[in-house]
Amino acid sequence: MTWCKSTLLPAPVRPHQNSISFEAMKRILFFAALVLIIVSCTSRAEYAADYNDRIIGSQKSIVDALVVMDSTFSDTNSTKDWVDLNYANLQASVKRSILALDSIGPFQEDPSLQLSAKELFRSYEALVDVEYKKLVEIKLLPAESVNMAIVDSNLAVQERIFTMSKIAQERFYKAQEEFGKKYNLEFE
Repeated sequence: MTWCKSTLLPAPVRPHQNSISFEAMKRILFFAALVLIIVSCTSRAEYAADYNDRIIGSQKSIVDALVVMDSTFSDTNSTKDWVDLNYANLQASVKRSILALDSIGPFQEDPSLQLSAKELFRSYEALVDVEYKKLVEIKLLPAESVNMAIVDSNLAVQERIFTMSKIAQERFYKAQEEFGKKYNLEFE
């Protein structure tokens, strides 16, 4: 403490010239809060993108198995064992993907995308269990028993698969777009 020589009283305290005014402190706190909000929104969008990518990864494994099954149908040299193996792999892929959705869970208490994906995967499951099973049965028929009615039946099954999967996909894409809008995502 410094003493004033004439009165022996302590000298008046002057504010430091380096101190920050109250208004400046408010501005600093405002900008710090703004940065924190932006960072938290960005990380939420990143988490939402990662969540979406995990669901799409599960969907991709189903689509990959569908592609293998479709190429098995196209291959005139496919044996019964090969057809059965690829059909079993397709069924397993769909079931694993449905289970994966349960392990992924909802996104931050929002189950909308998870439920929509589950609906899509259940559609795949129904197609595999009913329509693809019919195609497997047709594929495994002896060549001499294939007639025009069988060929027509095969084409009708393929058309149902196309139509049903297109409807299910469109519903999922719509839910995915809504999810993206809600969490500031842009899809490629």
